[in-house]
Amino acid sequence: MEKNWDVIIVGGGPAGLAAAIYCGRALRKTLVLEKKVFGGQIIFADIIENYPGFSEPIVPADLMEQMSKQCERFGVTLENDEALRLHREGDLWRVDVYQDTITARAIIYAAGSAHRFLGVSNEQELLGRGVSVCATCDAPFFQDRRVAVLGGGDTALSEALYLAKFASEVSLIHRRDQFRAEKILQQRVFKNEKITIVWDSEVLGFKGSQKLEALEIRNKKSGHTEFKAFDGAFLAIGTIPNTGLIKNMINLDENGYVETDISLRTSVQGLFVAGEVIKGNRRQVAISVGMGVQSALSCEEYLASLE
Repeated sequence: MEKNWDVIIVGGGPAGLAAAIYCGRALRKTLVLEKKVFGGQIIFADIIENYPGFSEPIVPADLMEQMSKQCERFGVTLENDEALRLHREGDLWRVDVYQDTITARAIIYAAGSAHRFLGVSNEQELLGRGVSVCATCDAPFFQDRRVAVLGGGDTALSEALYLAKFASEVSLIHRRDQFRAEKILQQRVFKNEKITIVWDSEVLGFKGSQKLEALEIRNKKSGHTEFKAFDGAFLAIGTIPNTGLIKNMINLDENGYVETDISLRTSVQGLFVAGEVIKGNRRQVAISVGMGVQSALSCEEYLASLE
């Protein structure tokens, strides 16, 4: 890997790749660091049907592959490596990766978010043994089985609809008495005969030794608690922003998200943000792509001002 770059982008999801396309097109020497899979979490989704410009549903992995190829066409380097530490020295940013340190004149931080967990008994122990965070990944394992989905947002309802293609019964467990998901998703869920909605309820724990056997569920209004048998449970209760590397540099809100203006600049010189690390991002590919473009344009203005 080369040592010196104009721009290093931390994160290779939709925001990071979109930013890279614009940085590369501006003839900036650009590196994208992605510790997992280029394309981010969206590649594990079933389809995208609301991305502008596509009249038919598209496969997320295909869209992200095209964005990656577009990056490379503009001379961007895509590297599977993890940024372990960011720090500014003089006019440069130093980025520690595995077994090396590289430099950049600017950083675009688009590290995304991680799945949120309940923190209840047996959750981690049964992860991968009936407890899952990805319906698209694991749904085929639950053919003709009883499964539960925990959550009430777009992700939860989309997961429930996808699981209904495989499972014999899907229970959608939500702690409130109404969903916050898109209306079209709500309509599809209400019409699906395989999906049962469990309102005003929370999961207190997971039961099972070698695999998931049941959920301990409490009704928040009545206080009644019961164990219900399930073969699978899918967590769709939100995310935690991956802002650990920059948390001591800039102000974050109480949940760890970056607060910024429309320019996506931060209070630190040469540091820009994009995607799901930003407060208010609705976890839509189109939004993250737009943020990536805006951060790249702001970054280019900054680099041009130095010349």
